[in-house]
Amino acid sequence: MEATLRDSGDAIRAAYGIALRMTGSVAAAEEAVARAARGSDLAPGSLVRAVRREARLLPGRPEPVGVARPASFHGVALGDWELVERVALRGMTLTEAAVDAGLSRSDAIVRLQRGMRAACACTERGQAAGDTQATAARALCRDRSSGRLDDPTGDRQAQAASLTGLPA
Repeated sequence: MEATLRDSGDAIRAAYGIALRMTGSVAAAEEAVARAARGSDLAPGSLVRAVRREARLLPGRPEPVGVARPASFHGVALGDWELVERVALRGMTLTEAAVDAGLSRSDAIVRLQRGMRAACACTERGQAAGDTQATAARALCRDRSSGRLDDPTGDRQAQAASLTGLPA
């Protein structure tokens, strides 16, 4: 029971930190955590994902300054960390992160996928144990399918893409 409460406290701190980075406002971050806690359980993964969804709905801007790669995530290449940090910690969409980093969307997808795999490997090896950022990363690692990288409709379904030059 004590471990469960500790995990819940770590999840709440991690979720609040992400909401604060996403909204840039203490009040908005608190509101996102409160809304998410009402609608989900306190399991770390579901709480962090719920807070990210709620924070995206609130007005605010992501923090303009990125988070330096923690030593515990040394397995993530710096170029990949730029995308992981923008999407996972500041709540940018993949498209926003690509524009902010000056990359094409396809390059951003590759870097984000590679970076998330490396970040998850770091947390699975226990290199980031006890780190609140690692709690958030572990929560985000649970659902890494490529269809979830940028899902504006929120329906977890693949969206039709327009391709030119293909036979009908």
